[in-house]
Amino acid sequence: MSDAIPPHQPTGLEIALQWAQLPPEHLEIALKALDPELARQYELQLLREKLASQEIRDRRTHSLYLGGLIAGFVIVLAMLAGAVIVGVNGLPWLSAMLAGPSVLSLAGLFVLRRVDSNSAREVTRANRDALNLAQSPSPSGATVPGTGAAGSNIV
Repeated sequence: MSDAIPPHQPTGLEIALQWAQLPPEHLEIALKALDPELARQYELQLLREKLASQEIRDRRTHSLYLGGLIAGFVIVLAMLAGAVIVGVNGLPWLSAMLAGPSVLSLAGLFVLRRVDSNSAREVTRANRDALNLAQSPSPSGATVPGTGAAGSNIV
């Protein structure tokens, strides 16, 4: 792409001023010929303005989406870091809520820009299940699923 300036094309007004020096009969013919040129120039100007406003709108939309992605990424990282810190300090139920399905829901919200009711219900149910699982004390001597004996983790 070169930024060369196109040769100067006379506008309709410049042509009309030149032709204004002609006799009236010639001027009438000139104005009839000039009418389509003025209409084309007007349409061209409208198209240029429309394209410029569309480009501004596209830039704004791109900035919005990029900002949303960055904000979502930061929020998800903060939730995961908070889940690790809270889990290490002995609050597994809060850790399960921070690192559970809510992280996936927030990531989906910021990346896809939509949340449907089914996924919101599933996230709520999964959070409730994680909370119930973390709060329910396991009976002494009972085997926890995924472990070999009571309290020992065999992986």
